[in-house]
Amino acid sequence: MMQLEESLEGAVALQTEAAEEVEAAVAERERGEPSVSIELLLEAIDKERASLDLLEAGLDTFHRVLDQRRRAIEQQQNLLTQLSECFKERR
Repeated sequence: MMQLEESLEGAVALQTEAAEEVEAAVAERERGEPSVSIELLLEAIDKERASLDLLEAGLDTFHRVLDQRRRAIEQQQNLLTQLSECFKERR
């Protein structure tokens, strides 16, 4: 679960940085520095993509954890069923 939390935290951090770069690009454009705005927007796009990659990795981890828990529950249920049948046979 730590990997999931780290992925989500990293994604949020990158999203925040991207938003800050977009704000900076707007400010630079208003000052008449379009080349700086372009660089900032390109960096923001890269960070947005990296953020999405981290979110996707986090989701993959989450799906694996869910599948593991489902299998564990099924094993517990099977064991409980077997134990229940043993008790019925002993009566």
